[in-house]
Amino acid sequence: METRQEQLLQLVIENYIKTAEPVGSRFLVTEAGLAWSEATVRNDLRELEEAGYLTHPHTSAGRIPTTKGYRHYIQKLNFSGLELPKKESSELEKAFKAEDEWEAACKQLAKTMVALSTETVLLAFSSEKVYYTGLASLFQKPDFGEQSLVVDVSAMFDTLDEVLPDFFNIVAGEPKYFLGAEHPFGEKLTVLSTRFGEDDQSLIALVGPQRMDYKHNWALLNNILQFV
Repeated sequence: METRQEQLLQLVIENYIKTAEPVGSRFLVTEAGLAWSEATVRNDLRELEEAGYLTHPHTSAGRIPTTKGYRHYIQKLNFSGLELPKKESSELEKAFKAEDEWEAACKQLAKTMVALSTETVLLAFSSEKVYYTGLASLFQKPDFGEQSLVVDVSAMFDTLDEVLPDFFNIVAGEPKYFLGAEHPFGEKLTVLSTRFGEDDQSLIALVGPQRMDYKHNWALLNNILQFV
């Protein structure tokens, strides 16, 4: 992929994450202050779509990312330089320390993570002992305007005991993103997950639409590993 197209793909994804609106060539030239002509940008966007990184809704001339586009975006991110704002870090640690019993503390932490990320948070103290919170927050997002998607995701959470064991086995002791068919929670969702706790026996995951704030959510999940 050319350097210019790399930049355009990043701009499309990050603007779509913020606005949930398809991104067009005119917007990129005028709002992002690009030095290239609108025709050049339009041609590059078309090539990115033909290569499978972007697509466009039938009702809009703007583009939105595909799973392939998001995956490419994640692979290019430098996670090592991402830090959570101190205020949010303090809120997380305060929530965890508000409970004396460890599992109760983890659940309180999960609720605070929902408030800070607006995603669903899944806790698995084993592949059979599962807790989740934040579905209402998730379903309020514009990504869930289709009732059928809400039904599908709700049904998946009702059968966690069936889908979680295999996923539990592929999650490691550091945060990692899983997109599309890489996880069992539905191809339109993204899951950021890691093991934690004594001997990494427990699992925590942020579950949300593919249009999520990848930088902030990674910093959020990585931050809690300092004290859980």
